[in-house]
Amino acid sequence: MIGTTWKNRYWLRKMIRRCQISNDSSTWDHEFYPERHFKEKLIQERKRAERSNKPLLVMVIDPNTSGLADRDGGSRWLCERLHHCVRHTDICGVLKPGSLFGVILTEVEPEKISTAQMIVAEKTRAMLASLVNEETARQIVIDFRIFPVAGGPLLFDMTFYPELFTVDFRVKAGEIVKRALDVLGSIVGLILFSPFFITLPIFIKFSSKGPVLFLQDRIGRNGTKFKLLKFRSMYLDNDDVIHREYVTKLINGQISASQGVFKIQFDPRITPVGRCLRKYSLDELPQFINVLKGDMSLVGPRPPIRYEVENYAGWQRNRLMGKRPGITGLWQVTGRSSTSFDEMVRLDLKYLTGWSIMLDIKILLRTPLAVFKAKGAY
Repeated sequence: MIGTTWKNRYWLRKMIRRCQISNDSSTWDHEFYPERHFKEKLIQERKRAERSNKPLLVMVIDPNTSGLADRDGGSRWLCERLHHCVRHTDICGVLKPGSLFGVILTEVEPEKISTAQMIVAEKTRAMLASLVNEETARQIVIDFRIFPVAGGPLLFDMTFYPELFTVDFRVKAGEIVKRALDVLGSIVGLILFSPFFITLPIFIKFSSKGPVLFLQDRIGRNGTKFKLLKFRSMYLDNDDVIHREYVTKLINGQISASQGVFKIQFDPRITPVGRCLRKYSLDELPQFINVLKGDMSLVGPRPPIRYEVENYAGWQRNRLMGKRPGITGLWQVTGRSSTSFDEMVRLDLKYLTGWSIMLDIKILLRTPLAVFKAKGAY
């Protein structure tokens, strides 16, 4: 990189190491938090933003893109000056050892986010220029992350979920057991329902024009996108505007549980055969293939469409964090479609926080009865 020498890189690494205070330490200099404490603060502020339904703004500084040198105790100088670039209530610390510093900009009003970014970035650049020259300071990457993500190609920024990357043996062991149950269950399901894979395509082809299978982009675990498989239950080339408008109203609380359900009743886009498939969830049988591929799980929150997630509040996005989406789940065996959206999210969060392999087995055992009753199925 231009202007970077091996000596500068040596002093840069030395400066970053000095900024990193032991994670076991209960004290820190100049209110500059070590990694573990800073991430605890980040989780706390994210939860606060979820409750208040206000955005959370974080500035991320990557000094490794330049030859920032340590001069005259520059490590302490940087930590102290970075804190002076922001308000006293803002939180500074190590986001990633050896590479990233972070500043949590608390209590920023939504309409002032752009202004706050501009002012803080200018102050930080000026501070960095006082440590080195202006050319080197311009090479340092200063980025801003906003929770919840609004628009753009990404729906989730995993910077705000550091707890999901904590290595825990019990969590890893549970994931292995759950995945083993998924693989075994999906193979059994494909064999058990194989007659439907032969007969249903015939009915679908004779009922309306179009392919037998329907592929749709869905949002899975931690915001990843995948192709969901279903038996086609709608007419070809239908318009999704009716569903977009309905889902938006439902998520925003404009449709109550007493006057509506999660799925549209009497949807004109659905074929006569498709109504029967949906009533008994037969259209979802190909999702055993999604489970076998690892896109989904047998049990978990239902995977939403992107335009649904774009309307989610911060706390509602948590239903997609940590576990793969499922064919069935806690809300399906309790209320299915005849429940409010917020109640569905709360049931998903209850499942995620109280997950166990026994809970999965109980939900699986309750699923056939819920499907047979067809309550809330449309």
